[in-house]
Amino acid sequence: MKKNLHIRIVAAMLFLTGIIAGSGCDALIYEDMLNCPQGVYLKFYTKTPCDADTLYPADISNITVYVFDAGDKFYMEWPAENVNLSKSYELLIPFASPGKYSFVAWANNNSNGSFEQKNLKKGITTKGDLLLHLKQTSGYAAGLKNQKLYEGNSNYVFLPDPESIGGPYYDHTSINMWEYTNRIEVIVEGFRNPEDFMVDIKIRNGHYSVNGEVILNSDVMNYPAEYTYIDSTLTAKFNTLKLETGHDDRLTIKGVGEAGEVLYNEDLLGTLLLQNPNVNLRCDHDFIIRFKVKEHIDTYVVTEVWVNDWLIHSYQTGVDADG
Repeated sequence: MKKNLHIRIVAAMLFLTGIIAGSGCDALIYEDMLNCPQGVYLKFYTKTPCDADTLYPADISNITVYVFDAGDKFYMEWPAENVNLSKSYELLIPFASPGKYSFVAWANNNSNGSFEQKNLKKGITTKGDLLLHLKQTSGYAAGLKNQKLYEGNSNYVFLPDPESIGGPYYDHTSINMWEYTNRIEVIVEGFRNPEDFMVDIKIRNGHYSVNGEVILNSDVMNYPAEYTYIDSTLTAKFNTLKLETGHDDRLTIKGVGEAGEVLYNEDLLGTLLLQNPNVNLRCDHDFIIRFKVKEHIDTYVVTEVWVNDWLIHSYQTGVDADG
């Protein structure tokens, strides 16, 4: 009885607040409250295992929320533009029907036209179905420079029948937004003519389900590089999507052209990034991979490999490496 009384008092306070604010449900007749929409307030933030505090990324400018029912079937889509996340920011999503709901949020997935998105079907599409994929042009993935993609999932929220509590009910939940984009800078030092060489990064990570999982057996993404050449050094900058093991990720250094000699061809994550004990793919999204090469008998050999200033490999090649 005390709990029901408390709920009715809260409902009445919400009702009066609506009257003062001039909402659409401002009739003074008690029964009219039952026709008012209920709602859920969503708060968005980021907090990785490496963060001490909750953060509110300023680079999230738009959010699309996908709502799912108790059976994890798509219910509706709710976009929000010109978002400015903060501790006090909440997005209200109204509901006409009671029930159990959960939310999947994507941020910046509509920016720059880099992605193709499927139209979800109400009552049919599940969280595990394909939502979006990165476009490809002339064999290369669409550019992601200056773009950050985020995704997050909520817990379930239950909205009761308004008749059971005497009025509309509002709940609150939050979504931790995980960044899916990464910046990788590959530096190769020691070439006589660095413009004669190139770097490839390929990963099978361009297709995503609604709940943010990489779709297995999707197309390999050949990410475009932004090159600079200074003296004996080649620098190639890449912007990629989600980094996780098991998706055929490769980094290759080779001569320019189809017949270019391959100097290095290894797993990007297992033999490079994750060899640095300080790297956590849930936390880190900016990487510098530095190679040192030496000329040896009409070719080049790799002598050292560094990841974020951590020496992960020093090869015994018969060619002295620099300190």
